[in-house]
Amino acid sequence: MRYSSTLTYLRPYQKECIDTCLSKFLDHKVNRQIVSLPVGSGKTVIFSNLIKQIPSPFPDADKVLVLAHREELIDQAFSQIKKHSDLSIEIDQGGRRAKGDAEVILGSVNTLGKLESHRIEKYNPSHFKAIIIDEAHHVAASSYRRILKYFGADKKETHLFVWGCSATVRRYDGLALINAFDEITYHKDFLDMIREKWLCNLRVTTIKTNVDLSKVRSYKEDFHMNDLSKYLNVDSRNNVIVRTYLELAAQRKSTLVFGVDIKHIESLTAIFKKYGLDARGISSKTKSHIRAETLKEFKEGKFPVLVNCGILTEGTDIPNIDCVIMSRPTKSPVLFQQMIGRGMRLSPEKEDCLVLDFIDSYSQIPDLVTTPTLLGLDPTMEMKDENLESLYVHKKKEKKSKITIDTPTKIHITEYSNPFEIIDDCSGAKYIGSISENVWLRVGEDSYVISLQSYGTIKVKKENGTYCAIKRKKISRMVKGTMKHYYVIENLPITSDSLFSTIRACDRWIKEKCGIKTANTIASRYAKWRNHPLTKQQTNWLKKKLVSLSEEELNRLNKGQASNLMTKIIEGAERNWKLKQKQRLIVEKKKEKEKKKKEKYKVKVGPLK
Repeated sequence: MRYSSTLTYLRPYQKECIDTCLSKFLDHKVNRQIVSLPVGSGKTVIFSNLIKQIPSPFPDADKVLVLAHREELIDQAFSQIKKHSDLSIEIDQGGRRAKGDAEVILGSVNTLGKLESHRIEKYNPSHFKAIIIDEAHHVAASSYRRILKYFGADKKETHLFVWGCSATVRRYDGLALINAFDEITYHKDFLDMIREKWLCNLRVTTIKTNVDLSKVRSYKEDFHMNDLSKYLNVDSRNNVIVRTYLELAAQRKSTLVFGVDIKHIESLTAIFKKYGLDARGISSKTKSHIRAETLKEFKEGKFPVLVNCGILTEGTDIPNIDCVIMSRPTKSPVLFQQMIGRGMRLSPEKEDCLVLDFIDSYSQIPDLVTTPTLLGLDPTMEMKDENLESLYVHKKKEKKSKITIDTPTKIHITEYSNPFEIIDDCSGAKYIGSISENVWLRVGEDSYVISLQSYGTIKVKKENGTYCAIKRKKISRMVKGTMKHYYVIENLPITSDSLFSTIRACDRWIKEKCGIKTANTIASRYAKWRNHPLTKQQTNWLKKKLVSLSEEELNRLNKGQASNLMTKIIEGAERNWKLKQKQRLIVEKKKEKEKKKKEKYKVKVGPLK
């Protein structure tokens, strides 16, 4: 029997995954495989279609065992297999006992793999052609190992096709996975899925708190839950979470909140209700029939907020979730991606999913996972309603991210720490683009400057909570045969507690003093001269000031970009860069260590080592 995944209702990557896996099995004799696909990619759909195409190793070996560790996953697999095939199915889980006659057995790991349990003995391993493992990152557990050993699938030479799928296959799992799988045969990243429109886009807002987690103990590469709850389950932080929801997400229809533990979700649920919201909580202590009914009503949109801990991190198919609140910090990229993944499924009821990411004391916990660190961005970066798809495209194009979004109020201010980071930015400080058409450049903390050529410069800076404007003009005179240079400083009659008002007032002053035509020529970022090639004088000046400037970097500059770079150096940005360079050297080793640690979380298709 050969394979053919020409089913028209499969997405292209689903067909590709099935073809790849069957090719590896039939042509390359890779019997034990695991695939890495993100939440919402349709892993259950894939193995439901895969089952029928797996050839039997010998006569009468036509059964398939599908393993899952939770009731919801078993029920989900049952409905998908029934939908995509005419195979007979039985469930063997708790009170639901299978006779063992069906072509597909949906087995609970807890039921079949329980120590001293005899339920598994009704199955003859020689009658099975495959074992499918959902959420396969759990396979290192002893219950899974007992099942695999019983069927003879604990060794590479097994007659069975062992196929696992998970959204959280990571290289650091290698030692645990290698006993069950030999190769990662297929991988698709969740950012690629968003870009290709198979997952809904995420909008992300980070909310920094002053909660200090430095004293929270660690347990298995994450926080100790009891310790974490003591620091986080406090009225002040819980109230901030609910007030933030009311301010930023009240219009969202289905919000999923992740808490630390049962006490935390009880506290959060109570505060949501205190503010008049219909919020409900579920945990491991919630009775199964109540949990099922609660999830059903949430999926039907009958109430807006569901708070949980450790229940909905995997195997949850609720496409209408349009907001995820991350009120539970973690050091695990795997867990973090599982949580935000709950809102990434496509649904006609939503355009995107809002993620409210509460970040506690990043500086004290450098391995804390946040949305910026998950995307490989600056961990200290603040995100305000950032479009993840736009970030992805921008990250692909440039090594460093300078985030620009259509709506000005949603632009994050990024301070550049290296002069070459502004080479591609001919318009100056892009985050002031909504305020002014002129070339204002950021040269320090709350400090901005504009060059007016022969008219001098104007610097706007914040002092004691108020922005002020200072004009400086260089005067050159010949004194006794020697050229002397000095500066004339003028405090302009412009002060405000608003940067917007200060910049606008300075722009009006420039037009009044220089004239509209001259102002447009010397100050506007749309002036034609800015796109001209840089001059020889600019080239020599930059080479003198920036000895590390390569010819390639120099050739990328036009006249306007060179002018921006020169202005920033003259106005003091050079000192900031040198200071930050020293600071970077101090932490460089630490960053390298963190980089190596992050490398182990990357998924690479190929043999597990």
